[in-house]
Amino acid sequence: MKPMYKVLSSIALAGMIGTVSLAALPSSADAAKAKTEGSTTVTAPAETNKNKKAPAAVVKKVEQTLQKLTNKAYKLDKGSYLEGIGWDFNVLGTPFPSQLLVDLKGNIRSGHIQEDEISYFFEKNKLSYTQENISFEDVNEQDIKAAEEVFGKLDLPMGELNGAVLQHKGNHQILEFMYTNEDYGTWISVDQATHKVVGVNARALADDLFNKGQKAIDEYHKKMKKISIRQLQDSGVAQAELLLGLDLNGHMVKKEALPSDLVTFTKEGEPTVEGHFNSDGVFYSIQIVYN
Repeated sequence: MKPMYKVLSSIALAGMIGTVSLAALPSSADAAKAKTEGSTTVTAPAETNKNKKAPAAVVKKVEQTLQKLTNKAYKLDKGSYLEGIGWDFNVLGTPFPSQLLVDLKGNIRSGHIQEDEISYFFEKNKLSYTQENISFEDVNEQDIKAAEEVFGKLDLPMGELNGAVLQHKGNHQILEFMYTNEDYGTWISVDQATHKVVGVNARALADDLFNKGQKAIDEYHKKMKKISIRQLQDSGVAQAELLLGLDLNGHMVKKEALPSDLVTFTKEGEPTVEGHFNSDGVFYSIQIVYN
């Protein structure tokens, strides 16, 4: 494959262009009650004692886990403490921003390490998937057409196709196309084998709380708590059918505690689907989960 240029994933680039919601994690009071681990690499809005140092045993455990999962040695910075959650670490010595969210026991909740040739993505202390850049010359036009057809259903200004990556998720090879404009990025994932869209992440539909202050974040959490499971079920069923061509009727719906905007749809014999919703109960991100 011919590398085109460094293309960041939906998680990493969204953070760099300032479109990641700073409120995906709950307040410190809610975090203490949370029992479900989720996926996010953003900074919590409400923190106390941010400079609390991570114990050496925690840092060592994380570095040993990274060595085991990637066969490479990595070192962490001192990290930022997140009240009741753990630490937000930057990984040192990588050519692109690399970040990990680690719990109080030294387990990796989620995160990514981005190298020149390959990037690693972690969930629940395991390697979730890897990805590499891919040139448009190596992409099937059918896959680009599928992505653009779904983009047209988002009721958003069409962004410019600005890059693609190939993700290795278990036995599945997933192409993730990145569309950008001046303000937001939109990522659409297509299964290379079936040429079907399997994931959409439209940051323009997410709550934009960047630099909005604590009052706006508190109001966001207030609205999020009022959204019912039934509302999320109705919204998820409609959006999954529209964007992914999936029927989620009859699926169990679970509203996760961490991050607070995550919902999972499960049904025996069917693929698990997860989505992130905004304070209007609309999913800005929805995708099939590959184990």
